[in-house]
Amino acid sequence: MKEYLSHFAAAKIWDIPYFEAILATEIEEIDVSGITVSEQEKRFRNNGKWVHSCALDLPAGAVTTRDGRSVASPELLFLELADKLSIHRLILLGLQLCSHPPGLPSRAITTKQKLIRFLAKTPGHRGRRKALRAVKYVANGSASVMESLAYMILTLPYSLGGYGLNGAVFNYGIKLNHEAKARLGQSRCFTDLYYEQAKLAVEYESFAHHNSPSEQGKDVVRSAVLERLGINVMHLSTIQLYDRDACKDFAYNLADRLGKRIYIRTKRFDRMHTLMRELLPKSEMLPKEKPVS
Repeated sequence: MKEYLSHFAAAKIWDIPYFEAILATEIEEIDVSGITVSEQEKRFRNNGKWVHSCALDLPAGAVTTRDGRSVASPELLFLELADKLSIHRLILLGLQLCSHPPGLPSRAITTKQKLIRFLAKTPGHRGRRKALRAVKYVANGSASVMESLAYMILTLPYSLGGYGLNGAVFNYGIKLNHEAKARLGQSRCFTDLYYEQAKLAVEYESFAHHNSPSEQGKDVVRSAVLERLGINVMHLSTIQLYDRDACKDFAYNLADRLGKRIYIRTKRFDRMHTLMRELLPKSEMLPKEKPVS
């Protein structure tokens, strides 16, 4: 393969949910197409395109075809952008690449497992070390960028500015009994974040999807059904997520429910937590945000 779309040009091709709004605010090259060639030894700009070079061999499948064009695979894209993005933005990129509607994993652009397998085959490539670090905190199944950000704030380790409450999975499918199925009109109930061992669900309530009396009523009924099934439910609102102190209170309450203790000793926490919170969208709190579809 002599030439293929790469970096931000490839990201546009893959249509990563909220890529430009969330991940690319710091990147001057977002409006510039990018290609990578295998025969040149330097990076230069030509006719509005950044031309990168790749002298090392790539694993099979690293470059694929999409819309009739040769393009970096999602896994190669993750590796390429590891050299461009901060660790927080890279983790968020991974979460968005692995996102999909609840119960529909085939809709994901890629998976954590594919990212890990790909990175194992790319020793010596630029950005690999950071990519290997970031992929440890990537998970499959987020249904929206706000779920991804809530997950990061609650679960990342203290050294990255999170509250260290790991163990949550996205949109865990809970099978409903006959009565619950009749009440909710569905056979499974998906919770935004779920701690299986503790049987504790965290539901993110955005302004966009929970601002009407009807939707709020449905949430109450749904939570009551889950409680009867022995599952505790905690609700995290957009206001709580955006308010640093309110979010801290939520995290400490969640830790109590999980039987854990938050004990932050690293001096890096405040700075890293601030950097992570800068990823929260500035324009409302996403009134027009759409779940992954």
